[in-house]
Amino acid sequence: MSDLVTDEVQAVPPPPEWSGPERLFLNFLRFIPGFKRTAASDRVLVALRGSTWTIVGYGASQVVRLLSMVILARHLLGPAAFGLVALVNVFIGGLTMISDLGIATDVIQHPRGDEPEFINTAFLLSAGRGVLLWIIASALAYPFAMFYHEPAIRTLALVAALTVPIQGFSSGSVWKLYRHVKLEKVTLLRIGAEVFGLLVAIAWAMVSPTAWSLVVGRVATELFFSVWTHFIGDVRVSLKWDTAAGRDILLFGAGMFASSATYFIVGEGERLVVGKIVTLAVLGYFSLALSITSAASSGLQRVISQVFYPMIAASVRTGPAYVAVQFRKARLLLLILTSCMAVTFIIGGNWIVAELLGPKYLPAGWMLQLLGLRAALEVFTSVTTQMLFALGISRYAAASNLAKLAFLAVGLTIALSRFGFYQALWVLAVAPIAAYLPTLWGIRQNFRAVFRLEVLTFGVLLSCSLVAIVVMRTFGHIGL
Repeated sequence: MSDLVTDEVQAVPPPPEWSGPERLFLNFLRFIPGFKRTAASDRVLVALRGSTWTIVGYGASQVVRLLSMVILARHLLGPAAFGLVALVNVFIGGLTMISDLGIATDVIQHPRGDEPEFINTAFLLSAGRGVLLWIIASALAYPFAMFYHEPAIRTLALVAALTVPIQGFSSGSVWKLYRHVKLEKVTLLRIGAEVFGLLVAIAWAMVSPTAWSLVVGRVATELFFSVWTHFIGDVRVSLKWDTAAGRDILLFGAGMFASSATYFIVGEGERLVVGKIVTLAVLGYFSLALSITSAASSGLQRVISQVFYPMIAASVRTGPAYVAVQFRKARLLLLILTSCMAVTFIIGGNWIVAELLGPKYLPAGWMLQLLGLRAALEVFTSVTTQMLFALGISRYAAASNLAKLAFLAVGLTIALSRFGFYQALWVLAVAPIAAYLPTLWGIRQNFRAVFRLEVLTFGVLLSCSLVAIVVMRTFGHIGL
């Protein structure tokens, strides 16, 4: 018996050790308001390492995408090509999001999320959904192309739709790694996939400088990533189905389905509207501005979804004692980052476009200012939604998207019928505020301890943005 006890004790892995740079960063973090008493705990170390890998991976990925955008936009492709592919991306993204079951989200938060049977059942659902969506995409590609009077969209959409089943066949091991905030392998794999896709896109564009280079590059990226996911984890694919697991995933997915469907309509659906009322060139400017704001905001979104969400969900599973404290720290840190983001885009939007894309893309400058403000608002409010997901509540996300949809339906109708595209972009820029109200109510009802902080920090973000707009209008020559 004593030998058995000794073996069990030895089998427990030692706690992770802090490195010199990690302790240096912790000391720096303690200077930030709300983080003064942050201890060197295992939980903080996991959050720090997860955030570091997320930022490294995202930064490398965005550098690759930025290189691709700059090389292709400056030297090989025109705005119309980006506009054409923007419509294709909306078509594929719409099918994907409208049918989203939140499978990865459920694996991360579910009590059975570590069980191979649960993960494999989730994989089977993901793969089946991907194949079904490709069939649907093939059927809808032609009418979609005819709606925009662009026949080229049909074949582009058919090939681009291959990314959906390819993603569906990615290994479930990835979800398990995200669940435990072990992001090294996933991060390195994503970087490798982005580099591979970039090389394919540039090589294709050099031979044939058309929209096909963007589509083929994206397919190559997803194929590379999906294949190699089966070599980085310990969960092996099988045809074994767990009925209880399938039921839980589908029940959770019901709320996510409504949330994702409405999110697409109020989010990516904007390109459908813009693509119908403006030229492909203007749509290209709009899409490039969106890409730049995404480069800034998606990194923070990944930290929120890949680090904040799994750790808050773990706290909820094991006990809520530290949940409020963790949430307050995350909220204060994110307030600083989103305020800097909003001010940077509002004041420097025109300069960023001129330096990155060149003079022929200057019309995207004022679009970048407004879309950058929107990106900051979306990043700030996303923490609230993720907190509710961690509590196992998905209905407020759907209500949030419905509120945003109603706001956009009324706002865009008035702006486009009585004013113009400039005013319509202002409607898009402030729409996240309408989406925030239902989730704010959800926090008040389910997590009242941080409600006052939510309202206060959101007011600070709005104040910083308004000051930046006043400065830009007073001293700027072009833009807002």
